[in-house]
Amino acid sequence: MRRELTDSEFQSIKDRLDSLSLSYIEIYNELLDHYVTALEQVEPEEFADRKEMLDDEFGWSMVRGMEKQLLDSVSSQLQNSQLEALKFWKMDFWNVLGIFCYADFLILVYRFISLDVMFAFSFLPIFVVFVALLYHSGNYFSLTMDPKYHRPRNVILQAAFGRYALVYNFLNAFFFICYTFLNIHGVVLWTVLLLLLYSTVINLYALSLYGSINLKTFKLINL
Repeated sequence: MRRELTDSEFQSIKDRLDSLSLSYIEIYNELLDHYVTALEQVEPEEFADRKEMLDDEFGWSMVRGMEKQLLDSVSSQLQNSQLEALKFWKMDFWNVLGIFCYADFLILVYRFISLDVMFAFSFLPIFVVFVALLYHSGNYFSLTMDPKYHRPRNVILQAAFGRYALVYNFLNAFFFICYTFLNIHGVVLWTVLLLLLYSTVINLYALSLYGSINLKTFKLINL
């Protein structure tokens, strides 16, 4: 027979989960549901012993293993979704047109302003996509100065940032090596073309990321 937990019992569960500094809100919710479901089955006098058993079962190493498994699974699914989204024959015509129009816009920025400003604008689409993901995930930045403050993140957001960091670092290394070489030899035209290619790849990545996540539900889209 199930019973309703008291406020103090429920708070003790939350205190335990908070002490684990869980990385992902999905794991937090899963454990919270597991604790509540299990402890609703026992009498009040058995609550402490049963909770202690659950605490031992879901120790630090077990929880970190769950987090790693979840992140690996979501990252793999996100990678597959992005690869599907990058297939040109499946892309929406207006999305492809938008990418080429933005490339033309960057050329105009270079022509009438400067190469540095063009470089800054090349990151605008991916910046907008990540702001949208951050907003819809509910993982807002906190301004609290409390060192004990911790809030689990959405695992999809973590996977998206992690994959972007990998792609960004690889492309940056390639770009700056080529950029430095071309600048030394004074080949300005090829420098601009390289930047256009770099920007197009980054924007394609942003488009694939945007097309892989349903912002309303913040779930991966199975393409």
